[in-house]
Amino acid sequence: MKMLKKFAAIGIGVSMLVSVAACGTTRSGTQEQSEAKTLDPSKTLVGISMPEQQLERWNKDGQNLKQLLEAQGYQVNLQYADGKTDLQTSQIQNMANQGAKIVIIASLDGQATGAAAELCKENGATVIAYDRMIMNTDAVDYYTSFDNEKIGEMQGKYIVDSLKLEQGATGPFNVELMSGSPDDNNAKYYFEGAWKYLGPYFKSGVLQSQSGKVPESVDRWQSIGIQSWDRQKAQSEMENRINSYYNTGVRLDAVLSPNDSIALGTVNAIEGAGLSYYPIITGQDAENANVQAIVQGKQSMSVFKDYKKLADAAVEIVNAVAQGQQAKTSTTQNNDTKDVPSQLVVPEVVDKANVKTLLVDSGYISAHDAGLE
Repeated sequence: MKMLKKFAAIGIGVSMLVSVAACGTTRSGTQEQSEAKTLDPSKTLVGISMPEQQLERWNKDGQNLKQLLEAQGYQVNLQYADGKTDLQTSQIQNMANQGAKIVIIASLDGQATGAAAELCKENGATVIAYDRMIMNTDAVDYYTSFDNEKIGEMQGKYIVDSLKLEQGATGPFNVELMSGSPDDNNAKYYFEGAWKYLGPYFKSGVLQSQSGKVPESVDRWQSIGIQSWDRQKAQSEMENRINSYYNTGVRLDAVLSPNDSIALGTVNAIEGAGLSYYPIITGQDAENANVQAIVQGKQSMSVFKDYKKLADAAVEIVNAVAQGQQAKTSTTQNNDTKDVPSQLVVPEVVDKANVKTLLVDSGYISAHDAGLE
């Protein structure tokens, strides 16, 4: 089968080259060579595939993208996969079969989504990987996301700064580590970024983990992953660690939590165990419940990823494609098959000191939702 697939791919490639030669025009860059075509937005279907609707972040992302694109005249098919990989694959395939010219995919599983992306590509669609890269396929035309390694760096640095490690504090301090869902490629970058700051202190012994759940290397980040970023699973994991290692007066100084769902699970575990304090707890996404937890002193920080800026970046790519142009990008990201033209948005740290100025005054959330009134 592999040989047949290889020959088929070669045949397709030759056919494409012949077609290009007949047209007599080419386009430079990483896009396939083809004759540039403009699209009428009113006749152009854009598919949006979001991983789930339960998490506040994805709900906001999907609705915002839909509104922005519809405001510019595009037809939009927005689908949520309810956390089910097979459902997302089916939804994307349906978008391809419905004639979507551009498909924006925020993958549940970056490995599993590749086949559906390839069907979109075969049907003539441009594929934009949104927030999460689609791996091991050349069907991805563009990628727009936040600087994921930077997110992890912000979380790791926050712990280092809070424990005053760069000022010479020697501890040893007890830090428990969790990473994101093992099937989410972004989770790798979050942990790599955090480990840049935390790793040297674990190596020197200034930081330690009573549970011993410290990956042997940064490449083993999945060994501490929380499947599906699930709050209940994170809570259960942290309850086990607290009951086993921190219920006899040993202090838990910090928890590396890669996102807000896992952070809330951690907060719940802390409260359920009856600890009289909250350790440093990191997070990501600045969801309403977590912002309130930050204001209350339960969660220490979150990384604010302005979904509006990410959506704006995606819409700029859509418009460029519709105009038959190469979209402007700032870098490339490799998906283990190709270097994908990418536009990365810089996130920001939010904690109790800047909740009002960063989130409320900007109109991202209300003072009520932030727990400030």
